[in-house]
Amino acid sequence: MNYDESDDDLDELPARPRQVIPAADRELLELAARALGAVEVETVEGENWLNLHFADGSIVFNWNPLVHGDDTLDLSVKLLIGVDHSKFCVHARDDYGNDLATEIAGDDRLAATCRAVTRAAAEITKQRS
Repeated sequence: MNYDESDDDLDELPARPRQVIPAADRELLELAARALGAVEVETVEGENWLNLHFADGSIVFNWNPLVHGDDTLDLSVKLLIGVDHSKFCVHARDDYGNDLATEIAGDDRLAATCRAVTRAAAEITKQRS
């Protein structure tokens, strides 16, 4: 079979399902972003991530520590959030060892860790207010 450009019809590609960040997660993510110093948190319509704008003009694109482990690690390191795992829970603690957030590990320890660290970062913003 010969390749014919007329066979390419991009309009026939299946549409990617729209992604929406639930309102409660959006609020949690915004608080966590503020802990990093973001001055504006931009929602990207149809995506499950945000863009963070900082006072120095820098922008972090595609940010969502609830689903991207590298963003979770970044939060943990920059905000000095320690993570401890017990048999049933994930604990996120400040640099003094105080619990900031605890998540039940369940079947997905990684997701629980991402959520615990993000919740801890949000708690840091609340404590600063």
